[in-house]
Amino acid sequence: LKPDVLVDISGYFEKKWEAIRAYTSQFYNPEVQETNTYISTPEFLESLSGRHVIYGKYIGVTHAEGFTTSQYLGVKTLKDIL
Repeated sequence: LKPDVLVDISGYFEKKWEAIRAYTSQFYNPEVQETNTYISTPEFLESLSGRHVIYGKYIGVTHAEGFTTSQYLGVKTLKDIL
């Protein structure tokens, strides 16, 4: 998916990563010998981290999160988006 909005998460990236790592049964864990799912492969977490870095580069920050919208986003002034 191509995001409609990119938000700077540089100051929160490590906290987000801690939260993801807290779900050890859902994501890659080399100590677990269960069937892999899409999100339980080591490549998934690498691609997720890389995506945050790439999105960050688009807006001139270290890490960014992409969001999509099914509706138009409205702002009162251009200052609201700067």
